[in-house]
Amino acid sequence: IESVQKLSRELRPSVLDNIGLGAALQFEARQFQERTGIECQVSLHAETFPVAPETATGVFRVFQEVLTNVARHARATRVGITLANTAKGLSLEVQDNGCGITGEDLADPRSLGLLGMRERANLMGGELRIKGQPDAGTTVTLTIPSKPG
Repeated sequence: IESVQKLSRELRPSVLDNIGLGAALQFEARQFQERTGIECQVSLHAETFPVAPETATGVFRVFQEVLTNVARHARATRVGITLANTAKGLSLEVQDNGCGITGEDLADPRSLGLLGMRERANLMGGELRIKGQPDAGTTVTLTIPSKPG
């Protein structure tokens, strides 16, 4: 029963249902900061933006993967996170002050985390952009278009 409950939480974190996407990102960033010592600054401009449950899960999973990559590869001391409702739709930007991802890293077919983030973005009809600058960090931007309606 415990294994099934854990798997269920991992597939759809209850925190998304209980407190919403913005607060869930804040909560995850706080836990990441406590775990890694990497300072996280969260800026929310999309608190009341309605997000479908499957979209919220997708955005949350991309966010978790970005933080995992920061912890594993970036050698960063600070991460800035912005969630906003823009003219294009919902935008999540995560920027670190680490070593900066290289073009080689971005093109590496063994980078399953990057591949997974791109696939999630595509499944949501969105776009994932990743830019790195040597010794100046990496910026990951996920944009999910607004649904006409």
